[in-house]
Amino acid sequence: MGTVHTIENHLTAISRTIRRVLVSYSERQNIQKKRKLIDKVSLTETQKQEIKEFFRKNYGKSLSTAWHRLYQSYTGIYCKDYFPEILFSTRLEPKLNPYREAEILGDKSFLPLLFSGIEGLHIPQTYLSCVKGIYRNGNNALLSPAEAYMSLFDRGKCVVKKTIDTSSGRDVQICNFVGGQDIGSSLAVREVLEKFGNNFVVQELIHQADVLATLNPSSVNTFRVITYILDDRIHICPIALRLGRSSSDRDNIHYGGVCIGINADGTLKKEAFSEQGEHFVFHPDTKVKFSGYNIGGGNLTRIKETVLKMHANLPYLGILSWDMSLDTEGAVVLIEVNTTGQSAWFCQMVNGESLFGENTGKMLQLIRK
Repeated sequence: MGTVHTIENHLTAISRTIRRVLVSYSERQNIQKKRKLIDKVSLTETQKQEIKEFFRKNYGKSLSTAWHRLYQSYTGIYCKDYFPEILFSTRLEPKLNPYREAEILGDKSFLPLLFSGIEGLHIPQTYLSCVKGIYRNGNNALLSPAEAYMSLFDRGKCVVKKTIDTSSGRDVQICNFVGGQDIGSSLAVREVLEKFGNNFVVQELIHQADVLATLNPSSVNTFRVITYILDDRIHICPIALRLGRSSSDRDNIHYGGVCIGINADGTLKKEAFSEQGEHFVFHPDTKVKFSGYNIGGGNLTRIKETVLKMHANLPYLGILSWDMSLDTEGAVVLIEVNTTGQSAWFCQMVNGESLFGENTGKMLQLIRK
């Protein structure tokens, strides 16, 4: 068996290298698309030197300042220890989250199994799930395809989303099944589900708290909370709130939404931003002023306490990105957890803070060249 394990290890290493090269290529393509934003920022020679010395000391080599300038282009805040997206996606996430474990634990149909025992946490009810083509009802009993379709015949409003290989809100559909047909798309239940392949879940549609609906009622607005394990503790990165706009039912920034940072007391920062760098002091649709708007320090504290408990349930993975919300009963809602393909950029860009703050040096040393 020693030879088999050796071959397996070599193949795994090759797979990791290929994945890193592909992700690196993608990140370099993405940064070029934002060249107009990057070119708006000119660093002083002192700032350039400060960044270079910080990364040489902790990472072992200096990097392009393109990511620093991109993050600074939104808020105007300079920070020597912004964490470049290319290091996050090609080095840090693969280091902290072994791909096999991350892929399995990232399956969104497993959320109730992993976190249902956490007090005060609302996980959307599952009506139907499909794992590798096998249908199950909300109690995990197996169903035939015909039984699965019939279970949604008059389900009404619900959410259908892929559970693996998801991307920026593009693999989610809000449906209203009446008489075996989705009212919005006029597709039969079977036709809707076939679009989602062999891995998806059909869930309860969440009704968000008024404090979030006031900002934007067309989408369920979510908090992006990133947690990571370092020095035997779970830490929380700066938090961002994502808001839909233009009557869209998606809040994702890649899907046209806006994003804003949150202060420690639960108040919003002064400005929200689109991915293209647009600045908003009011929500573009509801006209609610962001500065001083209070989500509630108590709400923010409960969200933080909840993600810390959830991450403690997944010690196999060193960094996780949680999408959280609040429902009309005041409960903390888990929308999903991202274990692979996470992002470092928008929590930094909307807060004007480094992702890891005073721990940035230590995080760079974990992946030191």
